Amino acid sequence: MHYPSCMARRNSQSTWPDTSTQTQPLTCALCEREVPELVQHHLIPILAGKRKGIKPQDLPTVGLCPACQQYLHSTFSINELATSLNTLEALQADEQVQKFVKWVRKQPATKGVKAKGRE
Repeated sequence: MHYPSCMARRNSQSTWPDTSTQTQPLTCALCEREVPELVQHHLIPILAGKRKGIKPQDLPTVGLCPACQQYLHSTFSINELATSLNTLEALQADEQVQKFVKWVRKQPATKGVKAKGRE
């Protein structure tokens, strides 16, 4: 059976890389590890962008490994990510992020790393 209204559509305007045909490992923009997959991290969180009237597809993004993405969202509030950590340079300069990156770089990319932030 064919259900065209239920199928997800790929945004033709998307700049996100198509990994289905990718043969090279991908590199995380934060920890610089070569990993099998990247997630699209919104430098300005979607919720904060919506509050400013910005559509999610218009928000700046960067490719991060799942461990870095999980760490950022478990450590920092949406407000912190939206105001002071909204660029790759700001993330790289943050002392907490630097400590995490130093640790995660020692972890194998194939290992499922569980990143714990604030308790």
